[in-house]
Amino acid sequence: MYTFSNHPIGLLPMEQNYDPSKPSISEFFAGRDVFITGGTGFMGKVLIEKLLRSCSKLSNIFLLIREKKQKTIMERINEIKNLPLFDKLRNEQSELLDKMIPIQGDVSLLALGLSQDDIDRMYNVSVIFHVAASVRFDDPLKTAILLNTRGTCELIRFAKQLPALRVLMHVSSTYSNPDRYVIEEEMYPAYANWRDAIRIAETFDEQTIDVFAPKYMGFLPNTYVFTKSLAEHVVNEHKDRLPIILFRPSIVISSMKDPIPGWMDNFNGPVGLLVGCGIGICRTMYCDPNNIADFTPVDVCIKAMIVAAWKRGTEPDQ
Repeated sequence: MYTFSNHPIGLLPMEQNYDPSKPSISEFFAGRDVFITGGTGFMGKVLIEKLLRSCSKLSNIFLLIREKKQKTIMERINEIKNLPLFDKLRNEQSELLDKMIPIQGDVSLLALGLSQDDIDRMYNVSVIFHVAASVRFDDPLKTAILLNTRGTCELIRFAKQLPALRVLMHVSSTYSNPDRYVIEEEMYPAYANWRDAIRIAETFDEQTIDVFAPKYMGFLPNTYVFTKSLAEHVVNEHKDRLPIILFRPSIVISSMKDPIPGWMDNFNGPVGLLVGCGIGICRTMYCDPNNIADFTPVDVCIKAMIVAAWKRGTEPDQ
């Protein structure tokens, strides 16, 4: 398994990794079917736009989408296509948007909620970006386990059915190991057994689990960190059977410049705080001035993800 931080300079130092015999990034993705979970989320949208615009010869991008707020999956994907993020694509290469193919499903369900027909449609998928996750810090533990941990397990089961698979990228978080000041590109001891956690979530009701959740999670600050850490160990157990990348971005914020500067579609992380300060609602904040906030522009993060996928996909079979 390959692990990558999200600093593109540290990821691929040219003098060490450049190989003229390898295909370029766009050449690697040409003709490939790509499967993305979390495509309706902040990072997922930027990933889709960048792949379509910079790797335009790819075949299809299959997007796992669930119906939400009485909107069909087609209505939801059309909303994505009409975002300002996609203005450049719509104006210059609108036909590429037809490569976005919605797939009915839900990461929190067994087998991802996929129908057999959709599984058959994705038989030739060779690159997977698993971006889906609940980023709510206050999710009930049962909900977070089923989505973040069991969902990763179900994705891996699906990936094992794909004979052409070259890359499976699992997007985790720098903060999945919050007891460490420096995160190296390695695995750290598990805080719990992921199989036991899934069994608990499948067996007990939400209220019962919430009673013992604080003791079960120990010092970990929230259910997001706990379940994302467990998901890393799900992935790690399959590193010898699948071409896996574990990608750990830090706090992802608005775009720096690509395709437009400052694009953001939510108030998560520091953005909500800055907006509150800007409009005068938030006047003071209790904090430690010595703490360093590790922010990453979303376009930088997405480029690093694509480069990492290319690097793993062009390596000899392990």
